[in-house]
Amino acid sequence: MITYREMIALDIPVLAGLEKEIYPESPWSAAQFREELSGVPKTRKYLVALENQEIVGYGGAALAGDVADIHTLTVIPSYRRKGIGTQILKELESWAISKGIKDFMLEMREGNLEAQPLYEKYGYQVISRRDNYYAPEVHALIMRKEVKDV
Repeated sequence: MITYREMIALDIPVLAGLEKEIYPESPWSAAQFREELSGVPKTRKYLVALENQEIVGYGGAALAGDVADIHTLTVIPSYRRKGIGTQILKELESWAISKGIKDFMLEMREGNLEAQPLYEKYGYQVISRRDNYYAPEVHALIMRKEVKDV
């Protein structure tokens, strides 16, 4: 059974290791995770997904004015297509909307054919491209979602 909780500093070594495995060309460092966690709970929210106390996914968002930036959303390959990314995304969006944001933004690796359909399903649209964003010849698609008034 998958459970979700707030990311904590003790998770950082595992997360940094997963980053090196999943994103060898541009992994987040332990220092980057520590920096992001320093903004929790005021302007940041970071979650982990667990199965049997092992991290199988994680995600985080940051607020900047009335925009929320989805900084990371990762599910380890053997756990993909099980709703984990969707659950993390929904929790991050709910938190940001409760803080009054008007738009969501994110960068996604161009050619990530697993993530792009998820984001598009939940209303994100490609608005731009950043060449060599993650590494030489590893480009990013910039995606945006407008929060609609209910």
